Amino acid sequence: MAKRLFEPISKLDFKKLQRLALKEHEAFFKRNPRLRKAYYSSLIGIALCQGAASHYLNSNVGIKDFDIWHFYVENRSINFPYRARKSIENGYKGKPIDFLKRAINRDLRNFYSNEPDKCIIEYLLQRNTKTKRFLLKKAVVGLFPDKIFGKVIWKGELSR
Repeated sequence: MAKRLFEPISKLDFKKLQRLALKEHEAFFKRNPRLRKAYYSSLIGIALCQGAASHYLNSNVGIKDFDIWHFYVENRSINFPYRARKSIENGYKGKPIDFLKRAINRDLRNFYSNEPDKCIIEYLLQRNTKTKRFLLKKAVVGLFPDKIFGKVIWKGELSR
C-alpha cells in the first residue's frame, strides 16, 4: 500500500487543486473536441471527493490520492462519456490525481440553477449507482466555482 500523506490541506492547496482541475477541464475538451459545443460551457462545479476531502475534515485519514470530480449539465443531444477519467501519477504533493467527470440531469440543474453545491449533492443522493453510493461514504469539498470554493458540501457517512 502506498504511503499516505498526513499533512493538512489548506485553502492554498485548494487553490492549486482548483487550477489543476480547470487546466484538466480545458485539456478534456482538446482531447474530445466533439463534446466541446455541448459541454464546455455547462460546467456546474468541481469538487474534491473521497479520501482527500475526508482528510481535510480529519487529518488522521491521510491522503492516498486526490479525486477531483467535474460535474456538467447533461446535453440530451450528445451523451457524455460515462467513464470520463484522466489520471496523473505524480499529480500533487507526490500523490496521484484522478480527474473524473459526470453529467447531471438538466432538470436537476435547472431546479438548483444558482446553487452548484446543492445540485451536486442532490445528484449524488439519488443513489441509483454504485459510484454515487461510494462517493457519499466520504466527504465532498467544493473547488469551483468560487461560490463553493472550500465549502464542505458533504461530510461523508457522518452527514446522515
